[in-house]
Amino acid sequence: MLVARGLDGLLVGWLAVIVWVGFYVVHQLSPSTSVPGLMVIYWTGAVLTAAHFGLSYHLAYRDGLAAVRKRPLVLGYAPALLIAVLTVFTLMSLAGGGAATQRSTSALITTVYLLTTWHYIKQAYGVARLGAAYAGVKLTKTEADVLRYGLYPLWFLGAAQVLVKTANYRLAGFRVGFALLPGDALPVLRTLALVAAIPIVVVLTSAARRHHRFPPSGLLAPYVAAFLWLGLPTNAALTLLLLAPFHALQYLAVGHRAEIALAEDTEKDLRWWANIFVGAACGGLLLSRWVPNLLDTHVHRSGGPLLFAAAFFVFLNLHHYLIDAAIWRSSGELIKAMGRKPGAIAAPAGTPTGSPALSST
Repeated sequence: MLVARGLDGLLVGWLAVIVWVGFYVVHQLSPSTSVPGLMVIYWTGAVLTAAHFGLSYHLAYRDGLAAVRKRPLVLGYAPALLIAVLTVFTLMSLAGGGAATQRSTSALITTVYLLTTWHYIKQAYGVARLGAAYAGVKLTKTEADVLRYGLYPLWFLGAAQVLVKTANYRLAGFRVGFALLPGDALPVLRTLALVAAIPIVVVLTSAARRHHRFPPSGLLAPYVAAFLWLGLPTNAALTLLLLAPFHALQYLAVGHRAEIALAEDTEKDLRWWANIFVGAACGGLLLSRWVPNLLDTHVHRSGGPLLFAAAFFVFLNLHHYLIDAAIWRSSGELIKAMGRKPGAIAAPAGTPTGSPALSST
């Protein structure tokens, strides 16, 4: 159990499925209907996304310098190098910039978007593996490989969104994407992604028959949500708006279990977790919204791209991807701690030592 019985399935995927079905029905009945409460949805999503950023930093750096010494590349050298590169780009732009600086910054932003779907599908796989293990559903190595690599076509599809020649995306005034693929590549990649669901269904059905039970929500929900939102999106803008908070809900559910497992005193109440959540959300909002907005307002000259918003966006996302790749592994302390606590699990059967149990890379 990650958070509470009955809630876990909603948090890791079923809520995303319910929302997708709702928007699909509304779109079919009235295609021109606008999304109600857009600002409420936006800020709710922003808080959840910020909280999952903050929680990942809390889990990674909870031991301070000891954590950095344990993983110097990911927690020390990589962020320092990334900060240095982004600082140089920002200073060059403030000093007069030029097309080369803008192109370099745009390339970094595009890199984030190329990795976004990869990050999402790797987490979906990891959460599903945890869900299966918590429910006592054992998977063979072949079945695990199908569940892992069967999601990769969704990554190709997501990455292609900013690689087709017809793409016209911008972030903070910077152009996003490379015109590498023909426009008709998207339907082909979408078809391949949906076809990839077939072997996954076969594996889930086989595991269900072997254990004489329906696939548990923790295993099934992340896959249904991923294929609906990435493979069959009802609206491109809605996917951009809602995919991040649904991804964050998955992370927060598993992060809650990790925080409980790492706590010295297992008798932690709701207020203790709420303090962590609020702190993570405020820290995430501070780094992703308030600080870059303040700097762009008072330091950056008007009329150009939002330099600090772009720099913070690139740093937070790329470093977050690296952090999750390092801390969420079946051989790592988080998964081991979750396995030691009452009601938690051991490593899933068929998982090779050192392979990711919840990984963003």
